[in-house]
Amino acid sequence: MDSLTAGISLILVQFCIALVMAGVFYAAPSEKCTKYWALSGVWIAFGVLIAILNNRLNRPAFILNGTGAIMIGLVFQWHGIQAFYKKQPQKWGWAIVVVFIVLLAILVKLESSPQGRSILLSFTILLLLGLSLHAIWQGQNGPPKTFVQALAPSAIVLLMIGNVLRIVIAILQVSEYLPPTRSTFEIAVAYLLPTIGTVVFSIGLLLLYFERIVEENRHLATHDELSKLLNRRAIVASGEYSLASAARLQHELTIAFIDIDMFKNFNDKFGHAAGDTVIMDVATILQQTCRTIDLVGRYGGEEFLIILPGVNRDDAAIVGQRLVDAVDKYRFLGVHPVTISVGLTTLPKKDVCSWEQLVRRADAALYEAKGLGRNRYAA
Repeated sequence: MDSLTAGISLILVQFCIALVMAGVFYAAPSEKCTKYWALSGVWIAFGVLIAILNNRLNRPAFILNGTGAIMIGLVFQWHGIQAFYKKQPQKWGWAIVVVFIVLLAILVKLESSPQGRSILLSFTILLLLGLSLHAIWQGQNGPPKTFVQALAPSAIVLLMIGNVLRIVIAILQVSEYLPPTRSTFEIAVAYLLPTIGTVVFSIGLLLLYFERIVEENRHLATHDELSKLLNRRAIVASGEYSLASAARLQHELTIAFIDIDMFKNFNDKFGHAAGDTVIMDVATILQQTCRTIDLVGRYGGEEFLIILPGVNRDDAAIVGQRLVDAVDKYRFLGVHPVTISVGLTTLPKKDVCSWEQLVRRADAALYEAKGLGRNRYAA
């Protein structure tokens, strides 16, 4: 393998990656990460192209422009990872590029050996790759948990290994342990490893991107956009499953049907935006008041439904009062009181009941609570 063929292969890979990322960005312009990754591919391909030309012409300007373009591409790559994890890209990455170009210009001016410039280049690439790896580590909150999450970091580690090898080779050449001419191994380290690492890294980034889209769509399909709780379809499906599980294992199950008292008055007096705020705040209170194993959903309008596994009739009364008290402390705009009525029903052990029957019982208890004056529970 000669350096020209290997270099052209790396350029084509980078341009193809840039084209794919640009297409994804065109399809979803709100995702800034793909724009950064497209720019990264273009800049790195441009830098490698200039580096190949420099191998033929050996001009200082080509050295500075080519390596500088590669550094710019790596900074865009880092910024794209930060944007992917919803973080503001750090501008001080450009300071690294400036410092690198200044140091490289000094080495060129002093007519230092190519090995010295190679060490500086590889060290700076290592630094920028390390920043990308750190951004992924932080974004994933620690080590990868799935194959998709492990792919991109593994590719970065491969790229970093390649640059460590380039530093070792340069040091050995300076020490005259290796000849200054490029061997097949050196060409593989300089071009083949970056090509493989770039392909794997880009595939990893795209898989992470599509994995997040799938997860977001799944979340939207099961959660209410306003309250962020389970939507009606999801809470009903969860209720049917919980009921079947409780009947099979002969465990007790309680559900709570909840309605915000006099909710229409908030909409009439303050507007629908205020009503939405009340729904969101009450949803948060209910979620915080319940256990982690309880399932809280918005049933529709100002109605909520909570599934309470393992809660018996006596405990249900405690839960009902706790929910009522928690919301009773809340004040809309810090002034206006908000209350709820709660209807509770418990499925005893060995009892048989359909989900629709259980909901009707809870609904009847809710109407009883409202008939008794609201701001209370009935079971």
